[in-house]
Amino acid sequence: MRSLPFLFIGPLAGVFADRFDRRKMVIIVQSCLACVVFLFALGVYKGYVVGSTGVAYALIFTFIGGTLHSLIQPVRQAMVANTVPRKDLWNAIALNSIAGNVARVVGPGLGGVLIAWLGPAVNFTIEGVLYVLMALAVVPMTLPYREEVTAKKATVTANLKQGFAYVMTERRILHLLLLSYIPALFVAPVIQIMPVIADEVLGGKSQVYGFLVLAMGVGGIIGTMIFASMGRTSTKGILGMLALLLLSLVVISIGISSWLYASIALMFLLGLFRIAFQINNNTLLQMEIADGLRGRVMAIYHLDHGFTPFASLLVGLMAEFTTASLTVTVVGIISLILATYSFLAYKDVRQLQQAR
Repeated sequence: MRSLPFLFIGPLAGVFADRFDRRKMVIIVQSCLACVVFLFALGVYKGYVVGSTGVAYALIFTFIGGTLHSLIQPVRQAMVANTVPRKDLWNAIALNSIAGNVARVVGPGLGGVLIAWLGPAVNFTIEGVLYVLMALAVVPMTLPYREEVTAKKATVTANLKQGFAYVMTERRILHLLLLSYIPALFVAPVIQIMPVIADEVLGGKSQVYGFLVLAMGVGGIIGTMIFASMGRTSTKGILGMLALLLLSLVVISIGISSWLYASIALMFLLGLFRIAFQINNNTLLQMEIADGLRGRVMAIYHLDHGFTPFASLLVGLMAEFTTASLTVTVVGIISLILATYSFLAYKDVRQLQQAR
């Protein structure tokens, strides 16, 4: 329910990001998110979110929240490139990536503590307050590197078609986008199936799963700091493609491993190589995009948010008929085949590097 809007509303959000003031869009959507969360917190407090009716409330809340997130994600990504000079884009994207990895490490534990200590209604209320603070933080921001808006000269439909046509005709941008979908389809589903690996293969259930997720998050944070400190010297297409190859090999190894400590180390490497690929690929993509089309291209980039749940469903079905370990191994092999093909076929990406 949270991911479906990225497939249907996300591309339109990209059009809006290219037609309107991106900063104001973020403030408005963040404020709407706060209102939705506050209403859900009130519903939880009043006891409405229970039983079958509660499931309906939760699904509606999740869908609305997903819709708003699909509207804001392309805008936020575009804003990163509008706030810093091109030479600092690598560092900006790397720092921006820290948030997601910190959330993976801190979020589950902190959320669990808050729910146990204060209850779910207060937990959602705190979330709403944080959305308000995020909106307020954007108010004084400026976007000194945004170029003149030209999308308004055409209709929304024409803007949408132009965005897809731009991606299809610019080969390097198309290849970078296709590369970004490989981990979305063949790595993210593995993360979703890790509770089964923790239970059936490693025999540790929720506690072991917690260590696995923690290791991945720590790997992502450390990887972000390492690559951010390396700067533009690491912003090269060939390095991103090598990270994707190593990421695929790690997935295969996770499928083979039955030793807890090896699996924890592999999850650390998964977090590290995944963030290395994402930062590199995102930076090169942002460097290639014309700013007038940045919102539309980043919306297409975020279609992976919609692909992942369907890929996870297929991976889960496969694990139901075979084993989780075999499923992860097979998925990793497919990822490795696609990554190897891309490495050999996408010469234009291999030769890319950030302009100095």
